[in-house]
Amino acid sequence: MRNLLNFRTASAPTAPVAALAALAAAVAVTAGIAAPVAAETHAADVVRTGQSISYKGISVRIPAAGEGVQAAAQSTSGEISLTVSRSADGSVVVKTDAERHTAQAAAPSTARANAAKTCTDSAYSLAGWKLNDFKWFYNPAGAPAAVAATAGSAISAATTSLTSACGQKSIGLAPAYVGQTAAAPQVGAAGNCTGNDGRNVTGWVAGSGRWLGMTCTYFKTVNGVKTATGTDTALNTQYKFFTTTANCDGAYDLQSVVLHERGHSLGLDHVDQTAHASAVMTPALSACTAGKRTLGLGDYAGLKAMYGTR
Repeated sequence: MRNLLNFRTASAPTAPVAALAALAAAVAVTAGIAAPVAAETHAADVVRTGQSISYKGISVRIPAAGEGVQAAAQSTSGEISLTVSRSADGSVVVKTDAERHTAQAAAPSTARANAAKTCTDSAYSLAGWKLNDFKWFYNPAGAPAAVAATAGSAISAATTSLTSACGQKSIGLAPAYVGQTAAAPQVGAAGNCTGNDGRNVTGWVAGSGRWLGMTCTYFKTVNGVKTATGTDTALNTQYKFFTTTANCDGAYDLQSVVLHERGHSLGLDHVDQTAHASAVMTPALSACTAGKRTLGLGDYAGLKAMYGTR
């Protein structure tokens, strides 16, 4: 289930519209904003504090008119996603993923779940924006010692894996590695998107919460078309990572995590964990599983729908 809440900025609370759930209306009034025009079961988990919207441990600042931001993550146990956009008239739309998926069994294996469906399951979900190009930087500062020497190669391999799958043509967008940078990814330790400097940086953060990797993507809407203007990915050093299964020991596959987060950067959303278990864009990842280093057919189909082929 996806939550969809509409807010309108105001100097004082306004009365809730008819037929809203009482809890959703209370949230809106407490926040000092108009009540949502639609609300679903997790409305109480969406909180506005000043100019920020938070949901289940992640948060973003309300963007300028005509712009939006998404915080999306792969976790150990389910969906984490928050998208906040603002229209020209000041309306603020909040979308979340209801947390209804559970992680796969954490058994050491190089095989992906439901591997037989990897190149037959064509399901995908789109966030609604696309990138015109994807030039990215890597900041190695803070990389865990166990993967510091190999992390750059694993991240590059994951990014390259975006381009094709299942014997299909390469998608029309070709990512390009620019080099290392001292700039940190603009993702805070608390799971918050901290800003958009226009650079696409992947790096390490000593984060709190249960996210393995988190991507903050900013986009703008012009003539009804949403285009990403910056996308940063943070890898959470609260967890252990591996690049070869020989040093798993309860750790998570760096390449699989990055490929998932790259999907968010390019405009893919999560798909159901159970129904589409072989997809990279399932929200949860098990420890010691290295089977999702390549796209499934559905992941590829979503990218092809946005970028075409070359």
